[in-house]
Amino acid sequence: MNKTVLMRVLAVVGLPATVIAVLANVLVSAVGVWVGLLFAALYLTAGTLLFRAGPLWPSAGALWWLCCVVWGAGVSVALVMPAATGWTSIVEKLGWSMVSASFSGAYPEEIAKAFGVVIILYAFRKLNRPWHGFVTGGLIGLGFEVHENVIYGATGALLDANSDFNGAVEMWFTRMVAGPGLHVVFTALAGWGIGLAMFRHDSLRGLWWVVLSLVLHFVWNILWPSEFWLVTHYVIMMVLVYPLFIWVYWRAVREKNSDNSYVLLA
Repeated sequence: MNKTVLMRVLAVVGLPATVIAVLANVLVSAVGVWVGLLFAALYLTAGTLLFRAGPLWPSAGALWWLCCVVWGAGVSVALVMPAATGWTSIVEKLGWSMVSASFSGAYPEEIAKAFGVVIILYAFRKLNRPWHGFVTGGLIGLGFEVHENVIYGATGALLDANSDFNGAVEMWFTRMVAGPGLHVVFTALAGWGIGLAMFRHDSLRGLWWVVLSLVLHFVWNILWPSEFWLVTHYVIMMVLVYPLFIWVYWRAVREKNSDNSYVLLA
C-alpha cells in the first residue's frame, strides 16, 4: 500500500469514523464532548511533543504524523467496535466478568493498532528502522487514547448530578492520573517489535514484543472484584509497564546512535 492509497483509505474510513464517533457522544453530553475536545487537543499536542523532542523522530513529514493519529483515532476505533461487541457477548455468556474488558478491549484494540503500524511503515519509504516502528506505534496509540478519553469524558459528565462540566473534567483527570499514556506505551512496544521484524528481519523477537504488548494490555484490563486488589493491580502494572517503555526507548536510542548506515542516509 503506497502513501496515496493509504491517504484515500484514511479519508474515506478514518476521518468519517472519527467525526461520527465524536458527534455521537453529543447525544450523551454535549458539554462533555466540548470539554473533551479541549483536553484532547492538549493531550495530543503534549504527546506529540514528547516524541518530537527526542532523537527517534523520523523525517517522514507531517503526512506521516496525520496518518498515525487518524489511524489510531479513527480506523482503529472503527475496526474495534464490531469485535468488542462480539467478545462482550461471548464473555458475558461464559460468566467471565473479570476478563470482560480484557477480551472486548485489549485483544481487538492492540491488533487493530498494530495493523496500522504495519500499513504505515510500508507506506512511507523513509520509515526503515525499528525505532520508526516504535514512534509510529506510539503516535497511533496516542490517537486512539485521545479518542477513547473523549468517549469516557462524555460518559463521565453524567456522573456529576450537578454539572456535566465538572463530571467531564474529573473523568479526564482520572484518566490522566490512573495509567496515563497506556495506549501509547502498548502500541509503541508492539511497533518496536514490528520494526524489528520488518527492518532487522528478526521475526521471532519482533513477534515477542507484539505478543507482550497484547498480554500487558490484557492483564491491565482485568477487573478485580475487590477495590483494594484492583488498585494494587494497577500500581504493580504501572511499576512494570512504564520502566519497560523507558528501557525500550533507551535501547532504540542506542541502536540509532550505533547505526552508521542510517546516519549516512539521514
